[in-house]
This record gives sequence, structure tokens and C-alpha cells, in this order.
Amino acid sequence: MFGALFLKECRQVLKSLVYYIYVAVFVLFITSQLSSEGWEQLKEPVPGQSYYGETITKDQNLIMEGTLANLVQEVYHNSFATYPMGFYKGVTLTEDEAAAASEILELCTGKSFQTLAEEMTAQLGLYDPNPSADALAAAANYRVPVKDGFTYTAFETAMEDICRLVGRGSSYEKERYENSVYVPMTYEQARAEFDTLCREDRLTRACMRLFCDYAGIMLAVLPIFIGVSRVLRDKREKAQQVIFSRPISSGLIIASRYLASLFLICIPVVITAFWQQRTCYDLARTLGIRSDSWAFLTVTGVWLLPEIMIVLALSFLITELTDTLLAVFIQVAWGIASLFTASTLVGDFGFKLVARWNTFGQAERFASQEKEFLLNRGCYFLLAIVCVILTIIVYDKKRSKGGKAL
Repeated sequence: MFGALFLKECRQVLKSLVYYIYVAVFVLFITSQLSSEGWEQLKEPVPGQSYYGETITKDQNLIMEGTLANLVQEVYHNSFATYPMGFYKGVTLTEDEAAAASEILELCTGKSFQTLAEEMTAQLGLYDPNPSADALAAAANYRVPVKDGFTYTAFETAMEDICRLVGRGSSYEKERYENSVYVPMTYEQARAEFDTLCREDRLTRACMRLFCDYAGIMLAVLPIFIGVSRVLRDKREKAQQVIFSRPISSGLIIASRYLASLFLICIPVVITAFWQQRTCYDLARTLGIRSDSWAFLTVTGVWLLPEIMIVLALSFLITELTDTLLAVFIQVAWGIASLFTASTLVGDFGFKLVARWNTFGQAERFASQEKEFLLNRGCYFLLAIVCVILTIIVYDKKRSKGGKAL
């Protein structure tokens, strides 16, 4: 009975234009946004290179120096990058505001802004859209030291003043500057990162984490439309009374609908993941690394399946409760909020719907946050099951009332 219902529900989803729009948008987004450059340019580090890449730092002195270096450049150009609602907004200060920002810099560094500007241009030179390794190393090494006796508490206060001048979403908010200051890697650090990437991540796992970062953005929104469309289909086609009269349990009906939708949503995700993994798999063979050929299933399963489950289950529940498109507005807002409240694009999972890991590698850093990640995914997995059960209860009560909304 369940098998027949499941296949019937699969056919119903495949008849929907919404499903094919979902497939097209998802595949186009992944193929256009996710680049293989991160692993195609992978090379074993050798001693004597001028630049080995960068790594995030938690050293308070370096955080202050790196943040002030960024502030000097933005004050110098009077162009501040902010993301108040997650979208870029360039901010230009008035003459008085720019003077106030310069004073804050002087307070932090003990140097006049003119001196700071001269030091900056001397180290960074003119802007180059295609910087060399030496230029990248110079930019990565650019720091603005604080004056003697200047404390981290005083620095936090100074950055709050900058935020009042610039507005929300700038690089000077505490949760941002504490997770966005990078320092150049040494050869030893680069060597350790490369070895970990090959030994622990086996290349393909790192590739799939990056894939999941991009895919998770779309999957926080797209499954909503499939769920809402499927629940409203019977009402739209005036088939509710026929279905309600059949001697089939509400649990079987909802479970078959939900699992069929879930199955068909996952198919393009798995195929696209496999396609993206191919180049990384080939690179691993070239470098003589024993890659994880099943990473496209294991990593995406743990990372993306709970997200798809909760997004789809909640769309079923809200739509079954209201018989409206309300789920679209509520859940799209939730997905956007999850993206825009992230303090970093690498980790900091918390209870966020979209788990971000917008980098290739950093296996040790992921290992340190893996318990938080698994707790996040486990909670959404269980919450999805609860939402499906509640949907069954709501659907059963509607059947007993002849299809009337609760």
C-alpha cells in the first residue's frame, strides 16, 4: 500500500511545474556560483615561498591591528562596505563624520591620520586589480599597531563609535571583527594544513563541505514552494473530498507525500554534488591521494538532509494548518535571517538553519566545531519528524471535519 502511494505521489510531484523550476534554479545556482578554483590550484607548499595564504587569528593584538588597518583604508578612501540587511551598501561619510573617524584612529594609534595614510600607501602602493604574490603578502602583512597602553576594552568602545558613524553591518561590529582578521600562514602552518587536507579531508570531503555551503543557501528556500504546492494541489483541483473518503490512514497519506517530495528534492542535490566532486576526485588521483569517493553522499547527507527535511516539513505543517501561502513568507524570512545573522561564513553553527563553511579545507577547525554542527543537524532532523507528526494530526482533524480549516 505505501509503495503504491509513494510512487503515485512521486508522479504528482513530477507533474508540477514548480518542481522543474526548483531543479533549474538549484542547478544553475550551483554551477554558476561554485568554482573549482579552490582545489584546482592546490599545490604542495615548499619552503621559501613569499605567500602561503592566510589563517584567521584570535589574538587580540592582531585583531586590533588588522581591524585598524582596514579602517585606515576605508577612511582614506571614504568608502565603507556595510551589509545592513545582508546586501552590500556603500557608505560615504560627511566631512564632519570623516573627521570624527580620523580622530578615533588617532586615539587608538597615537598617530595623526596623515601619518597613517602615508604609511599605508608606502606599504600597499597603488591598487592593482591583479596583484602578484608579493602584493598579496604585503596586503596580508599590513597592520596598524595601537599606541602603548591602549586596551582591548578601549578598542571595543572605539569600534562602537565607528559603528555609530557608519551604520549597521560594517566590519567594526564585534562579532565581525573578531571572526574576520586573518594573518599570513607560515610554511609550517601551510604544510600542516595541506597534510590535514590530504589525510583527514582526503580532498573530496573538503570539496563537499564547500558544496554544502552553497547548496544550503538555496535549500533554505526552494523546498518551501514544492511543499506548499503539493499541499494546496488537492484543494486547487477539488480532490479533497475524494481523498478524505478513501479508507487510507492520514499518516500513510502524509508520510507518502512528504517522503516522495523529499526524495525528489534530494535527487538533483545528489547528482549535482557528484558532478562537482568529479574534478576534485580526479585531482586527488593525480596527486596520489586516496580520496573519499562517497563524500558526495555522506557529507551532503549529514549536512543538507536535515535542512531539507525541516524546510519541507514546516511548509507542509503551516500550509495544512492555514490552507494559504503563509509558509512561503514565514520560511523565506527565516532562511534570509539565518544567512544574514551569521557572524562568520566559516562555522559558528549555533541553531542556524543554514550551516556555513565557505572555505576549502580547514579540517582541524571543522573538527573543533563538529559537535556543535552535529547537534545543530540532529535538532533539525528531530524537529522535522515532529512537524510531520503534527501535520498528520492536523490533516486527520480536517478529514473528520470534511476538509474545513481548523
